[in-house]
Formats: sequence, structure tokens, C-alpha cells
Amino acid sequence: MNKILSLFAVLLLGVALLPACSKSGKNDKPLIVACEASTSPYCYYTGQESCPVAGIDVDLVELIGKELGRPVQYKVVPFQQIFTLVSMGKADIGAAGVTITPQRSERVLFSTVYDVSSQVVVVPKGSSLADEAALKTARVAAQEGTSDLTLLRERIKPRVVLPFLTQEEVNAALVDRRADAAVMDRMQAELLVRATGDTFRIFEKPLTKDQYGLLFNKKDTELAAAANTVIEKFKLAGTLQTSRTKHLNALSALPTGAKTQEQVKPFIVCVETSFAPFVFVDNNRIVGVDIELAEAIANELKRPLEIKVVPFTEVIPLVMTGAADMGASGISITPERSAMVLFSKSYEQGVRRILVQDSSTFEKLEDLLGKIIGAKKGTTNEDFAVNQLHARETYHYDNATQGIMGLLNHEIDAYIDDEGEADLAAGKYIGRVKMLNIAIPAEEYGFAFQNDNAEAKAAADKVIDEKRESGELQALFRRYNTRYKAVESNGI
Repeated sequence: MNKILSLFAVLLLGVALLPACSKSGKNDKPLIVACEASTSPYCYYTGQESCPVAGIDVDLVELIGKELGRPVQYKVVPFQQIFTLVSMGKADIGAAGVTITPQRSERVLFSTVYDVSSQVVVVPKGSSLADEAALKTARVAAQEGTSDLTLLRERIKPRVVLPFLTQEEVNAALVDRRADAAVMDRMQAELLVRATGDTFRIFEKPLTKDQYGLLFNKKDTELAAAANTVIEKFKLAGTLQTSRTKHLNALSALPTGAKTQEQVKPFIVCVETSFAPFVFVDNNRIVGVDIELAEAIANELKRPLEIKVVPFTEVIPLVMTGAADMGASGISITPERSAMVLFSKSYEQGVRRILVQDSSTFEKLEDLLGKIIGAKKGTTNEDFAVNQLHARETYHYDNATQGIMGLLNHEIDAYIDDEGEADLAAGKYIGRVKMLNIAIPAEEYGFAFQNDNAEAKAAADKVIDEKRESGELQALFRRYNTRYKAVESNGI
């Protein structure tokens, strides 16, 4: 399967900068456009060295560049990174068939609407799935960071949500039957049906109507106003329809390989950022023991590293589907997880602790039987609360900050977390929170890989062995434990 290359590493390092398609004009300062090149027909790879990307959005921004007398350069990144680049001022425009939503409008400034489409459901032609209600029992795929995935999680709520990094990966999951259905833009669905010889069908009733716009930094109102003038001309002159027809026809004629930039495939690592000292945020950077080890593993494989931040509950599923090469964030090796993924050697033995309110009379595990217990979603701590403490009720938190606040606000009787975060919370909230002198049985931590990814596991095992033998592994844990305790912005 061909996949779109995303050449960015931790926090936007290594973003691919493609050459400008337009020529220099009266202003040589380039107009930087962040785009995702698997959002056909809005932005896609052409395979041409002189102008690697094309699409409706490319036509539009080229006209904007021409109007302003500025050449256009393209930064090709995963879809969710478009918003980050624009909001940080590292790109002038964001483009890729982006749906205008109230939530996104809080982060960026949208142009006037330049196209309208809809979100639809695609299923194999012989599928028994017939309507939205039937998707509740299905495995449904969508692209990470898009309104398609938001709709899937918040409204449809299928049995299994399968997020993929690119639209090509979503399509591939349908083709090889890893997904029973997928949610996508109507034009992307029509292209898929064309490309596969009518192997798939589109639900007759669309899920929503979408309005598309270009993105700008909130402070860049002058550029947005200039772009809006061009957009209105683009629509009134009939250029939009001409552009749409041109690119739909071009995509149907393109060989499959031409839609992908042929370069070294990145090593994609999924993490959740509230698992110190394994992974956490310091000064707006993702750091930790797991990040340093991931960098070493990627170097061993001679592949650029790409860090993908997701909820902890999605780490294992993303690895299982092949949407990520490795899962990290202090993952406990358990028989249940080992049946789903391949684990590296253990690189640390984890200790877990129990926090209670300082006024509590709880002293031993038996005191907590049948109480209200909190833990992070998807963790073995959550399993311990349910299966060992037989909690009367379990509160499932997204991160440690929420869990500690739940304890301070008397939502729960106790909170279970890894020793590093528990120790920090106990030190910060002296007189309000205390750590029980009970160590829950230790667990082994490892990195997760897809079951057939023996190459990546071997690289990880080699890195772990070398760093343990040199003493560097132990030094990493000491350094990041110390660094984490100094991080006031972590929120705990």
C-alpha cells in the first residue's frame, strides 16, 4: 500500500518543504502553505518534481500568490499539524479541504467558504450495512485529526473506531477488510469507487454538509481579506467547477504510485503525554525516556522519527492496524495486550502507588475494597481498581491532572497512578493528599509493535540492551525523573 510521507519529527522538526509551483513576483517573500497531500481532489501528490502537489486548494492558493505577487511554497504535513503550523505563524495558509467548525475557529481564522461537500459512509458493495444505525456494531475507519473522525467518535460511536494517519490508509483498510466501513468526504468516496471498479458503495444519505475554507493565523487579517477577494472571483468565474472537474479526471488517470512522495518512510510512534518520566511535556516540547529511546530505535532503522500524540486508549489500536509503527508511554506488558501486539524486551519495572486524601483513615488495600477509585483510561491501574479492589465505582480519567483534581474535589476515595506522578502529587499537595505505604505489584514496561513487525522489535531490543549495559538507560530515568519534578506547567 502506498502511504503519504510526513517528514516531521518531534514538535514539527523535519517538515517537508516542497518547491514553489508559482514564479517569483513583485514580492520575493514566499507564501508558505501547510497542506496534507492525501485529501484528493483538494491536495494530492502529482509525482512531478517541478510541482509535486496539485488540487483545488493548490489552484486557489496559486491564484492568491499571483494576486499578491508572491511565490508559493508547500509544507506537506499530517492533517492535524496544519492547524499547529498556522496558529504558530510557521505557515501563512493552511489548505487540504478543511471543514470550517466553531472549535477550529477558536484556533485559526477561516476564509470565506470556497466549496461545499458532505461527509458520507463507504462500505464494500456486498456489505449488509445499510444506514448510520447499523454502524454501531461495525469497525469504522476515518482519517486522524479530521471532522470525519470527530463525527465517528461523538455521533456514530461504532463498536471499533479505527483512526489512520492518511486518507490512503483509510482506503487501504477498506480494501483489505480491516474496516467494515469508513467516513470521508463525498469526492474522496467517489474517487475510491472509481479507482476500485465499483467494489464499494456510498450510503445514499449523507451524514452532514460541510463548508470548506482556507486557514490563516488569527493576526493575519490582511492576508485573509486578500484571499477572500480571490475566492469570490474563483467562485463567480466558474473556476471552482472547472478546477474540480480537472482534478477528478486527473486523479482517475494518475498511476497509483504517482500519488505518493517516494522517500524514506517515517517511523511513527504513538504516545500519550501524561506518563512521566516516560513521556511528558516540558516547555512545549514532548520529552521523556520513551522519546529518547524512540529516537535511538528510529536511528537504528535509519528512518526519520515522527511522534503522534493520541489518547492512551488509542495507542494499542493504532499499532494493531498499522497506523503507527510503535506504541510507547510506559506500556505495561500484560497477557491480554501480548495477544494483540508484539512487545519489546522490558526496559523498566514499574511501581504503582495509591493516593488518598490526607484526612483519610485508609492504610491498607483491604480498606479500599468496594470504594470509589480513579485511574487513567485504558491503563492496568484501571484494571486493578476493577478486578483487585472491586471498586463500587471507577472514575476513568484522561490524564493525571484530572485524576488528582478528582481526588481533591472528593469525587473519588483514592487515585492509582505510576510512582513518578503519584510522588510528585503527594509532594505538591502536602496536607491535602498523601501516598499510602503500599506498592501495588510491579509490572514490566515495553514498547508495542504490530505482530509481524519483527524488524522494529529487534531494533528496539538492541537499543534497550545497549543502553542498559552502558548504564545510559538508568541515567535516562534519573535525569527525566528529576526534570519532571521541576516542571510546574505539567498541571499536576
